[in-house]
Amino acid sequence: MHRYSLAHLSMIAVSPARLAEVAAGAGYEFTGFRLTPSPSTGVDHRVLGDPRALADLKRAVDDSGVRILDVEVIRMKGPSAVEEARPLLEAASELQARYVIATVEDDDPVRRVDTLALVAERAAEHGVGVAVEFMLFSAARDLDTCVAIVEAAKAPNVVVLADVLHLTRSGGRPADLRRHRADLFPYVQVCGAHGAGAAADADAARAEGVNARLMPDDGDLPVREFVAALPSGTILSVESPLAGMADPDDPAALASAMLASARRVAGDD
Repeated sequence: MHRYSLAHLSMIAVSPARLAEVAAGAGYEFTGFRLTPSPSTGVDHRVLGDPRALADLKRAVDDSGVRILDVEVIRMKGPSAVEEARPLLEAASELQARYVIATVEDDDPVRRVDTLALVAERAAEHGVGVAVEFMLFSAARDLDTCVAIVEAAKAPNVVVLADVLHLTRSGGRPADLRRHRADLFPYVQVCGAHGAGAAADADAARAEGVNARLMPDDGDLPVREFVAALPSGTILSVESPLAGMADPDDPAALASAMLASARRVAGDD
């Protein structure tokens, strides 16, 4: 049996405190929060930089009993990301999150590794790991590029965050995961989508990733093969922002349906 997390992007308009309650009620062991403003969705939950809001969220998490898998996102555009990450790292520490998600948005091959190494050092000071996510529309466009950046940083608290959608749209296959160290993948993201091929371009991949996914056991993505290729114990984070469902009428029902779908595709039903 796998352990499951509810990713915030699945219902980004739901407040973090409500998301913790929803995730716990649906039976997830973990959830995660998008705490930095999201340009692609226009959502800002206004937690960072507000000690009272963060304290309120911490109480809500404690009351729910759910654990926090990750908070996001550090956008590593250059060396300034190290200082810009401070509020998110402080929140991650307060919430006892396991990871902060980071994206690579710097094409300079040396500078981006140096930035990641410094971000990882700061994260370690807060007792937090860094999960670097690869996406066709970032500077870490695919799995191999992401692994190379992570390994070059030589930081023990940095891992790779693989999403079955981004793996597929960047031209990868589930079997590619097996070419890399198992400890690089403590958790992954799962969803469904129409079509099983690479994306036409980065813009198409971005648009689909934000709001055009399906339930994990729907569509054409090789989700079952993806899960089967993972190391034992990998946590499955359900990130399925469905079209028109950013602000669901019944987030509890949606969370339960997503978990049931993920369990079916993982063989845990």
